[in-house]
Amino acid sequence: MTLVIGVGASSRADAREIGELIGTVLARDDLRGEDVACVATVEARAGTGGVRDAAEMLGFHLVAYSVGVLATVAVPNPAEGVRARTGTASVAEAAALHGARALGGGARLVVAKRATARATAAVARIVPVARIVPAAPRAAGAPAAAGGPRITGEPGEPGEAGS
Repeated sequence: MTLVIGVGASSRADAREIGELIGTVLARDDLRGEDVACVATVEARAGTGGVRDAAEMLGFHLVAYSVGVLATVAVPNPAEGVRARTGTASVAEAAALHGARALGGGARLVVAKRATARATAAVARIVPVARIVPAAPRAAGAPAAAGGPRITGEPGEPGEAGS
C-alpha cells in the first residue's frame, strides 16, 4: 500500500459526497483502491460524520492529525480562506503528505487537491527513503570500501523498495 488520501471537508459534507470524491480522484488518475494505505484528515473531522463514514464505507483506515501538525506541512496550493477558518492553509494536501511521510519517510503529492462543493481530496505516494547502514568493522588489511557504509533500498539489496 503506497497511497494516502488526504480529505478536508465542511461539517455539512456527507459520506456519499466524500466517498464519491475519493472514488472519482482514484479513477480519474488511474490509481487503485488496493494501493491506499489510509485516509488522512484533521482531528475535527475524524470523530463523526462524513469523513469517518466515507473511509469506513470504502474500507480504508482513517488517521487524523491536529491542526498544529497540518499547519507545518508545506503544500503547493495553500488557501488563506481555509487558514482563516481552520488554522491551517491546507487539510487535504497537508494530511496526505504528512500521512505518507509518517508511513514511509518520504512523500510525493501525486494528485493535487480536487474539490466538490463541501470537500477536498488529494493523494500522496509513500516514498521509501534510503538509509545509510554502517557496515561491520573491517578486518585489518581489508580494503577501505569493504568497511564503508552501504545504502539500503537499492535494486537487488535487502530493504529494496517494494520488498
